[in-house]
Amino acid sequence: MDLRYPLTRYVYRPVSVPIAARLVPTRVTPMQITLLSAVFAAAGAVAVGSGRYVLGVALTLVGAITDCVDGDLARISNKTSRAGAYLDSVLDRWTDAALIVGLGWSNPETYGPAAAGALVGSFLVSYTRSRAQSLGIDPQQGIAGRDARMLILMLAALFNAVLAGLWLVAVLSTITAVHRMVWSMRALDRYDRAHSAEARDAGP
Repeated sequence: MDLRYPLTRYVYRPVSVPIAARLVPTRVTPMQITLLSAVFAAAGAVAVGSGRYVLGVALTLVGAITDCVDGDLARISNKTSRAGAYLDSVLDRWTDAALIVGLGWSNPETYGPAAAGALVGSFLVSYTRSRAQSLGIDPQQGIAGRDARMLILMLAALFNAVLAGLWLVAVLSTITAVHRMVWSMRALDRYDRAHSAEARDAGP
């Protein structure tokens, strides 16, 4: 079992791939699906924020599955694009924040500080990877990737353990961000030293 992506591999993809295959002959575009997934996620956040946790989790799940449909449709129909990939990545951050903000809003006095910690930690996990990718490496290490965070938060909402779930995400996300920072710094240092050696060897 791939513990880094449990929801994507064992929940989302078994549903999203058949849906995407059915959409191939239609005029539906991957970007339209991306926007639809954001609508479901926003609706889930509103439901969670009003204390309707079961409905909110259900809508969030539908949004996450729909978010996988866009990528599957793009690959199957050969309609991948950098613009679509960019939009999908940016909206992923919005939808991550939506669930956390919704949970915090449902009881701001009790959940507010934990939600703030979870939000900052989640963004740090995403940023440490995206910044490293822009420099040519891809750190996927850590125990609090997006799938793990979403799973913790949805289970916390369903089992009325929101405060514990938010703090758990905050702590694990911080650990994961630091882990990725350390790995990335070491990898980039090795890269720089290797290229410096090559430059010296190729010198006049």
